[in-house]
Amino acid sequence: MQKYALLDIGNTNVKLAFIDNGLIQNKIIFETKKFKEKFDDLNLNYISHLFISSVVPELNQYFNNMKISVHFVNSENISNIKIGLNNPSELGADLIINASAAYDLTQQRNLVIDHGTALTFCHIDDRGKYLGCLIFPGNHIASQSLAQFTSKLNYFEMKDTNKLYGTNTEEAIGTGLFKGYIHLINGFIKEFKDNYKDIKVIGTGNGVKVFAEYLNLDIYEEDLTFRGLNLFAQTILTN
Repeated sequence: MQKYALLDIGNTNVKLAFIDNGLIQNKIIFETKKFKEKFDDLNLNYISHLFISSVVPELNQYFNNMKISVHFVNSENISNIKIGLNNPSELGADLIINASAAYDLTQQRNLVIDHGTALTFCHIDDRGKYLGCLIFPGNHIASQSLAQFTSKLNYFEMKDTNKLYGTNTEEAIGTGLFKGYIHLINGFIKEFKDNYKDIKVIGTGNGVKVFAEYLNLDIYEEDLTFRGLNLFAQTILTN
């Protein structure tokens, strides 16, 4: 069986998985801003194919002269879902691949929630048609915005706490972000479930994992993107 790799290039982080005999043998995560220096140090000589989901177009040219076979996910080459948007090409590869994996996992209507640079809610119907998405700033962007556009507030990370409110600036922002995103996510989960009784709610990624025990998810699948990229790989390797 061929050895190949799966690569997810996001705005904040890059995730890479090496596949051997159909199983993930190694996973690497690093910051997108360090992409070139990190990737230059990798040994890819032993793999035959690289399957990529990228939302950072300026990095795509890096792969132009690689000696291995490189395949990018786009709106036209995912076979198990249909994209029901006016302009399918504007849909991010990460959302496409997560939708593909979620539908393959459940074979029913899904709400896929991912929280990275942005917080996204993607709706796929029971026939595998991608219907649309909600997009919000992720918690890091939200905190950075507070720091940037106010004169007295600094950047603070989210804070998991039992407190209802903070008693200093750091607690107020950290608790507000943490509980705010929980209520935001659970609020949309409830609205979708009220409208679609057959929907499965799937959370993915480390950003959702932070909240997972507080969220009304049906499934948490940390490696949903890799699952989708591996499906994409199989459609090419078996043809």
